[in-house]
Amino acid sequence: MHRRRFRLPVVSRLAWAWFAASAAVLLVSAVFFNAAFSGEGASRIALPFDGVETVARAPREERLETPSLPKVINTPDAAIEVAMADGDEGEDSLELIYPGEAGHFTEEDDFEDGEVVITIPGTNKPAAPVRAASLTALAQPIPDPDPALLKSTPLGKIPRIAPDGRKAMRYYANVYSSSPKGPRISIIVSGLGLNSAVTEQAIDNLPPEVSLSFAPYAKNLEFWTEKARRAGHEVLIELPMEGYGPNQKALGAAALLSSRTEQENLQRLDWLMSRFGGYFAATNYMGAKFSADEKAIAPVLQKLKDAGVAYIDDTGAAQRAGYAVGIPMASVTRVIPAASDDSGRNAVRRELAALEAAAKRDGAAIGKTYAYAATIDEIAEWAASLEGKELAAAPASALLRTASTSR
Repeated sequence: MHRRRFRLPVVSRLAWAWFAASAAVLLVSAVFFNAAFSGEGASRIALPFDGVETVARAPREERLETPSLPKVINTPDAAIEVAMADGDEGEDSLELIYPGEAGHFTEEDDFEDGEVVITIPGTNKPAAPVRAASLTALAQPIPDPDPALLKSTPLGKIPRIAPDGRKAMRYYANVYSSSPKGPRISIIVSGLGLNSAVTEQAIDNLPPEVSLSFAPYAKNLEFWTEKARRAGHEVLIELPMEGYGPNQKALGAAALLSSRTEQENLQRLDWLMSRFGGYFAATNYMGAKFSADEKAIAPVLQKLKDAGVAYIDDTGAAQRAGYAVGIPMASVTRVIPAASDDSGRNAVRRELAALEAAAKRDGAAIGKTYAYAATIDEIAEWAASLEGKELAAAPASALLRTASTSR
């Protein structure tokens, strides 16, 4: 008699297959669960976008562009022309305004701000603080603009003293030790924002004790100043002011001029102050003639003081008006030459040596320069040598009302 071979019913075979698949899923889940809690698996770490901007970029058409400066801004009292000189707009027209080459934002360096979450092999422990381009310590980011420290004007939001008494000059200042080792010495790098490569070099390569000043006519100022604050740099806004040179058009239509009325200058100051947020102080671009005219500059300094913003002068002419107004301010000790290439670095070294001598003599000194790649490289190397010279690198905010007025 032929015996029939026993086979599991079809339903049973399907059930066994389902059981085996379920067991495999449970096994894999257990492995990942164990890895997550054992610190040997993958973890999600939030990184600032500027740290991975070349890896994950938004399509160009989706990125926000800073709108071009409108030719006329209407206010209840007057219309302010804000076109560039001779009607030109954009960064090319700024070549005569600031020493150096006017920068251009390209597809490679025009990035959208934000935060990207990526998964990398590592532990489930919190990520360590990001080390910025500091030659001395971990950078402490400067706070983002606080709405309580801003007020609306017809030309945009400008700083104000918060209801609780907080002021921009302290809230956005670099955290600094009150008992430095040796004389204090500060550097301000100005004209930033016009050249994207040089601006990024200054933010990334200079220690956070170096204060960064941004040109009001530059593009993407919110992006660049936020990047600077995250790296620990306190920032300033530049105010173009009348000098003794013949070409006043080079200062742009928002320049502060002694030939304008107080109301006209203060309206332009509103526009300048609204260009970006989070700055602790303003500083002049040119301005020897305007600064020497106490009647012209005093209302400007008064408005800055009422807004909780400090002032740093490199002309040597604003001190009398500043002290009369009572605004916290400092005067630049030495103007450091801008080196367009390595051939100019010797001149930068000489001025930095003179700045060291002034700091040792007076206990504190401020140097100011304009953004050139070779100058930034020289300052970065010099800053690394300060500790061995018993000099303390300090942000400019730490020297308000204490800097030497010699030049």
